[in-house]
Amino acid sequence: MSQHRESGFTLIELMIVVAIIGILSSIAIPNFTRFQAKAKQSEAKTNLKAMFTAKKTYAAEHETYVCGMCTYEPEKGARYTYAATPAIFILGLQDSPGFCGVTPFETKTGFLVMADANIDADPTCDAWTMDDNNQLVNTLDDVAN
Repeated sequence: MSQHRESGFTLIELMIVVAIIGILSSIAIPNFTRFQAKAKQSEAKTNLKAMFTAKKTYAAEHETYVCGMCTYEPEKGARYTYAATPAIFILGLQDSPGFCGVTPFETKTGFLVMADANIDADPTCDAWTMDDNNQLVNTLDDVAN
């Protein structure tokens, strides 16, 4: 008499596979979220560098950082809100949520530009500043929380 065994997986084998997938996803998802937030921070760094370059170029031509009619417009769909001073008009930010970091400033001999946003679901802001010495500082880090 020959024994005929049906092929397939047992319930225990399937449960073990599901448990392994659950463990792997619980490790991978927080790392992926952190990686996404760090990628979003590159927007702020790039735009602050563009503002820095524009202000340095203006200062080289006019011997002052103070510019009454200067404008800056980040790309559409920007995650961050940008600020320089009341004299610098930041375009395209009618629905900006406000700032949660330091106050930007501009004088004849120096400036500080800033960007901030909440790049993930927590209540913490992510804020960056760049000064006239090209010092980029993460004043509030939303990724670390």
